[in-house]
Amino acid sequence: MFEFNFTPDQKRGLIIIFAAMLGLASFYYFNSRPAAEQSAVSITEPIPQQSIATELIINVAGKVQNPGVYQLPQGSRVIDALNAAGNQLKGVDISDINLARVLVDGEQILIGANKQQGLKVKPKKITADNPLDINRATLSQLDTLPGIGPVTGQRIIDYRTKVGRINSIDELKKISGLGGAKFEEIRLLLRVL
Repeated sequence: MFEFNFTPDQKRGLIIIFAAMLGLASFYYFNSRPAAEQSAVSITEPIPQQSIATELIINVAGKVQNPGVYQLPQGSRVIDALNAAGNQLKGVDISDINLARVLVDGEQILIGANKQQGLKVKPKKITADNPLDINRATLSQLDTLPGIGPVTGQRIIDYRTKVGRINSIDELKKISGLGGAKFEEIRLLLRVL
């Protein structure tokens, strides 16, 4: 019989060569299986679910060419909804609308109805019967709420800008300075449209 005397470096080299050959053989084995066998394996793998809402349903109302309900892809912005409705009517100022805001499914975009029609029209007092829309409120309107000054009013506007749209009055609790009794005091004076 032959007796092999290998040095430690030679033994290490043989182990590396053996491992490489084993890896190469495994690669060829798994990649040379028949196509039918591969498809059987893929059937048992879970199929990723598509997201439920791939489109947004948006109501564009007010002073636009074609008011109505439109389907827009996820990630659409207010400008996309306005374009879908044929843009604003001639002479309608839209400078107070954030056209870059990302849309939320089920919302309404109201064009041209936010402006007062003249100096004689006085805004109605904010009451429980005439609540303030938190998504359209200006700093001066927020400042009229009990316990809300310009600093807290600005925090509300900053939060609204950050999230794009406030979907629930309860979201205001996340804003610094609007917890507990202060929130309960203004809760009935606000609404979300």
